[in-house]
Amino acid sequence: MLSDIKLIIRNKSSLACVITVFVALLSSCGEKEFKVKGEIDGIGETPVVLEKSDFNGQWLPVDSTRTSPKGSFSISSAAPAAPEVYRLHVGSDYIYFPVDSTETVSVGGSVPGLGVNYTLSGSDQAVKMAEFDHALSAAAASGGDLGSFKRDVYERYIRDSRGSLLSYYVLTKTVADKPLFDPANPADLKYYAAVATAFKQFNPTSPRLGILEETALRALRNRNANAGRKQVLEAGETSAIEIALPGEDGNPRRLTDLLGNGKRTLVVFSMLTHPDAHIVNKEIAKYHSAGTLNVYQVSLDADQYGWREAAANLPWTNVIDPEGEHSSTALKYNVSSLPAFFLYNTAGELVTRADDLEQLGKILR
Repeated sequence: MLSDIKLIIRNKSSLACVITVFVALLSSCGEKEFKVKGEIDGIGETPVVLEKSDFNGQWLPVDSTRTSPKGSFSISSAAPAAPEVYRLHVGSDYIYFPVDSTETVSVGGSVPGLGVNYTLSGSDQAVKMAEFDHALSAAAASGGDLGSFKRDVYERYIRDSRGSLLSYYVLTKTVADKPLFDPANPADLKYYAAVATAFKQFNPTSPRLGILEETALRALRNRNANAGRKQVLEAGETSAIEIALPGEDGNPRRLTDLLGNGKRTLVVFSMLTHPDAHIVNKEIAKYHSAGTLNVYQVSLDADQYGWREAAANLPWTNVIDPEGEHSSTALKYNVSSLPAFFLYNTAGELVTRADDLEQLGKILR
């Protein structure tokens, strides 16, 4: 493009124009960015950190700045390939906001109480996300039944959502580490079905669609299951217990597709957003890197955003169980604590289990 531009520099004024043109051209070829800016009353000069989930499901800094003496700030970062949720860490407060492409999100508020009194603007999704998080904080603080709150959430943020990031965010939100909308609760099943239907109609290429559909279908299948029934696994050979759960792309990944191919297969039940997840994954990687072990990792995370970020960076098969801590799959394997490990031999037969990293080392030697 630059080679097609012919300019004659006649004087200093012309030179300034040329420089301006070239700067503009170079900027247009650069990486696309989004911006978050704001003004926080009463905060003084304070660090502001832009955060995003890392591969372990942890929120880690992307960039940072400091507010001016009057409380203003501005941060720019590379725009995500698809709509994502970021957060600002300001003092002891967190502000979550959506980013879609190259938009600018503006934050307003004051201290103390920034975490519950902030405002967002710049997009309709940002405004509604702040509104929802404020309402959720108030409902959780009240200590009352969340049934009527969830019905109101459906009317405001789900019913007409048309497959938006906000509807998925709302559906997967947790309260005191428990899902606000629990797929194991028959009363919540209709909400998952509604969001899945909207994604299928208006956002069919989203990787979230597969997870939503699988969650709804599994909840339907298990609605009347006996939660107390267990299949106890003893040491000794037994046939494979099939698992078919959504992977990072939302499509089901079957355990039996890995079995009987001449390699041993390790089934791992864990939570990728747990603070110690990196320790478990590092230990698994020691054995997987040798090339003689398949790994099929089942995550029971309630935070599906954090799980997806973590799973994308692990070099083995990762799936998520939308039933979370109510997992019927974990029940079949008699999982009572996490992490838990199950080893299939090269013929595809389940031969043993381990309930901690020390036992894992022994069965993989």
